[in-house]
Amino acid sequence: MVDTSWQSSRLGQRIRVRVTEFLGKAGFKEEYLLVLLAVLIGAATGLGAFLFYRLIAWATEFAYGHEHSLFGGRWYMLLALPMFGAFLTGLITQKFAHEAKGHGVPEVMDAIYRQGGTVRPRVALAKSVASALTIGSGGSAGTEGPIVQIGAAIGSGFGQFLHIDKRQMSVLVACGVAAGIAAIFNAPIAGVLFALEIFLKDFSLKTFSPVVFASVISCSVMHGLLGGEDVAIFQVRGNAHYVFSGTELPFYLVLGLLSAGVASCFIRALYWAEDMADAVRISNYVKPVLGALGLGLLGVIVWELAPANGDGMPPFFGNGYPLIERAIGVDTIFGLGMWLLLGLCVLKIAATCLTLGSGGSGGIFAPSLFMGATIGGAFGLLLHRLGLVDESSVSAYALVGMAAVVAGTTHAPMTAIVILSEITRDPKVILPIMFAAIVATWGAQQLSVDSIYTLKLRRRGVRVGTLADLTILKGITAGQVQTTAAVCVHPEDPLQKIIDLAVERGTGDFVVVDESGAYQGLVVAEDIRTALLQPDAVPLLLVGELLRMGIPTISRTETLDNVLDAFARSSVQSLPLVSADDTSHPDALITRQAVMTRYQEELERRSG
Repeated sequence: MVDTSWQSSRLGQRIRVRVTEFLGKAGFKEEYLLVLLAVLIGAATGLGAFLFYRLIAWATEFAYGHEHSLFGGRWYMLLALPMFGAFLTGLITQKFAHEAKGHGVPEVMDAIYRQGGTVRPRVALAKSVASALTIGSGGSAGTEGPIVQIGAAIGSGFGQFLHIDKRQMSVLVACGVAAGIAAIFNAPIAGVLFALEIFLKDFSLKTFSPVVFASVISCSVMHGLLGGEDVAIFQVRGNAHYVFSGTELPFYLVLGLLSAGVASCFIRALYWAEDMADAVRISNYVKPVLGALGLGLLGVIVWELAPANGDGMPPFFGNGYPLIERAIGVDTIFGLGMWLLLGLCVLKIAATCLTLGSGGSGGIFAPSLFMGATIGGAFGLLLHRLGLVDESSVSAYALVGMAAVVAGTTHAPMTAIVILSEITRDPKVILPIMFAAIVATWGAQQLSVDSIYTLKLRRRGVRVGTLADLTILKGITAGQVQTTAAVCVHPEDPLQKIIDLAVERGTGDFVVVDESGAYQGLVVAEDIRTALLQPDAVPLLLVGELLRMGIPTISRTETLDNVLDAFARSSVQSLPLVSADDTSHPDALITRQAVMTRYQEELERRSG
């Protein structure tokens, strides 16, 4: 039987070598290969975003879109449809790709930080179908998380096929992320900032250029497939008379702080819901269905109290875009009322936690926009009722609230500012958006160190830093650092054996393994020196008595930021190195000095 995976691997390598040689002969540097790949990734992601967009539209239309839809105004379908969608989502995530569960962005960040940018290609298909089922059946979620995973899987797939260097894989993943956000939100600039501000934290030209190419190409492909349509997602109507005044800054300061509180509550509530779902000892297939049942009960209650217009889903179901459109309209926002908007904000938090916390699939961007529109709109109505702003200003607070809550949940104010500008195309509120987004980010950081993305990574032991130093550390893996061969001993060996080996081989740290060769811990030079202070006791001591247990091992694919974090937690000078295929049998040692030397070499290379 022919090994096709081996053949495709060799094919990808040959293609990369030939293309690199061609670029060299044409006078281009090797880095231009990333730009060429960025164009391909952008085109592929644009197509993927279009198919995902159509899939969601079809699912929503089939379930709720007209009087002959599955819902058709029947209250019990508010229970049945989300539960059925959640059941299918659970099957997909458990059978095909567990990464497709939840909002997805932390999984892509984890792939960049700990897995060398490797994302399984099947994630793109699993995430798109699972999220379309979740959103289309009424689950409270958005498209940002899914399209990030879809784009990341496409970018990583190109890199894996061509055997791109691990240091460059993260850039290809970021290209896919930027392309996805650009296409699905028609926001090419925000796509670039989202990839650089949240994922790479690197704005150097070598990184910036391919990400921009991918974003532009993806957006262009989406426009072409939509028939040249280039319009804002949210049409702001009736605010032609709004003019921002500096006297409103105190109001926007308060709105920024309120948005920070809402963002922090949402983050805490979502992770509390995930923890509760993890604590319940039932099948993972059933958990999303129970969450959908809770969502459906909320829908039935609201439907009975205040039936929706026509046969549409309740406003806090799905992505919530229709309600956002009403909240940002100068005339339509007054038909909602302050208390209804506040109630919908609370309901959206609960609905999203029930959907994503239980294992549904989707993003948190749309729910954040919904919460921001409702809290901002309610605040604007309050100010109008108090006579502090006129009618034309009320909907502007809903727009500003959208950016502020997004900034508060993601801790990414630049992305929030730009994406609100691009999805609304309304320049009149750019100044208050900038102001409130920064205030909301600051306030959210005071309430929680981590964003909605990084909190999950911190729980996994992954430290997410900032700016250039972390970018360099994330670009180097432990396998790229000079190591020393591991000298292995057994717990029952006499201490004298270690002393003899130290003299013979010039090493101070020893890996302790059991009879099968499985890792047990370390004996370090410091402890050996302490034992030598009592020479009479040396013949009586065994290796096991000096054993330090709980010292972590390091995979060759882990990046140096995580390696340094492991050193800081362990207070040792060496850590055992393992391969990805065999994590229980160390074969080398990596030292602090070697890590810092490699880091310094990279600093000098980049500065040169």
